[in-house]
Amino acid sequence: MKKVTAILALAGSIAMVGTAQAFVPWSNPNGNATNFDWFGGGSDNGLFGSPILVGGDTFVFFPSFFRAQSNNGGAAQTHDRLQVELLAHLGQNFTNVQITEFGDYGIGGAGSSVTANMAMFLTDLTNFRVASANQTYSNNVPGLGNWNLGATIDLTISPPSWNHIQLVLNNNLIAVSGGENGFAFIEKKVQGIIIRVPAPGSMAMLGMGGLALIRRRR
Repeated sequence: MKKVTAILALAGSIAMVGTAQAFVPWSNPNGNATNFDWFGGGSDNGLFGSPILVGGDTFVFFPSFFRAQSNNGGAAQTHDRLQVELLAHLGQNFTNVQITEFGDYGIGGAGSSVTANMAMFLTDLTNFRVASANQTYSNNVPGLGNWNLGATIDLTISPPSWNHIQLVLNNNLIAVSGGENGFAFIEKKVQGIIIRVPAPGSMAMLGMGGLALIRRRR
């Protein structure tokens, strides 16, 4: 329990440091979706890459270097913080925002482990309130495999309506190798952000299975 607590504390401290990094804009930092516009998209370290817009309401990322790796003892951490401003079209409101992410991991040797943490924050830029959600994945069983995380914030239960928001996503990957000959790595391969206005769009069922299918086709 102490080890898990320490890892989560480390993830939180990395997230705070991330806000002081230089900001790397997406290749498409501003644009128009079916029911909303976006502005100022980017991340502190550029590890998310730039999104493609799928189905008119979904950002999909394919990170290339979002990876933490440790060998022969010690720990490695990788962090990035994504930020974008979203403005619903006239007469529209945001109903919810769903985030899903997938990746790979490898664990070898006693005492080795991997952890992935995500924290999503939505700030209402009209009414100045914040909604948040977070999830953590941890594993210390030797082997190779896949990991995933997902979180949804429902904005319909918190009136008045949300129509101008800032989305911030903090991601931390931590790899701990358990001494000599131990190793651990964890990396993110696919990131999806579904933004629903005012009802589920064509990609509403994307979820974990849809992102996995997109990943296999690449």
